[in-house]
Amino acid sequence: MLTPFDKQRRLQTSKDFLELVGDNIDEICDRIVTVVKPGFVNTIRNLNRSPCNGRKKGKGRRRNSRYKSRHRSLWRQFFGIVKAREAVVQKRRGKLLRGVLFLQDNASVHTARVSRQALKDTGFSEIDHSPYSPDLAPSDYFLFSNLKKELRGRRFVDDNQMKMAIESHFHCKEMEYFLGGLKALYTRCEKCISLEGDYIEK
Repeated sequence: MLTPFDKQRRLQTSKDFLELVGDNIDEICDRIVTVVKPGFVNTIRNLNRSPCNGRKKGKGRRRNSRYKSRHRSLWRQFFGIVKAREAVVQKRRGKLLRGVLFLQDNASVHTARVSRQALKDTGFSEIDHSPYSPDLAPSDYFLFSNLKKELRGRRFVDDNQMKMAIESHFHCKEMEYFLGGLKALYTRCEKCISLEGDYIEK
């Protein structure tokens, strides 16, 4: 449940995004880079598994301390940003000249000092994203939800088959498909404002 502070923050970040876009939605969306969350494949892997399948709690599981888990997440985030820059250099060099706008969800690992420094080092500008807002994250409301619809009910022999299905899903999409998901953020921000910061229902 969103607190009044959360709603206010969602309102403000939505207003900021609309102000940033102005009348240049195509140009702004073309400059945006977003990174799919670590664990994306693990989430897909568990789509069709029932809660009672798999390993039992406490058996054979190594428990990591919170420090180790957070440390690993920070490094994943750092290298995710570095890899994003490398991908932009290889595939969309012109985007660097226009200025990259980096959009990520506002999990604590993304707002940590290591992540902020990595963004600064890459030269990316960050689009502010309020916490607890999957309805305003293109990876959640667009990429992941569409992939989930396509893979629902399918069974995979192993992880490689599943990864190939995911890659096939995204590789056959045209650029306009992805831009459409980013452009939908504009409409979603408008809805968020009209709902006074509340969640957008599907």
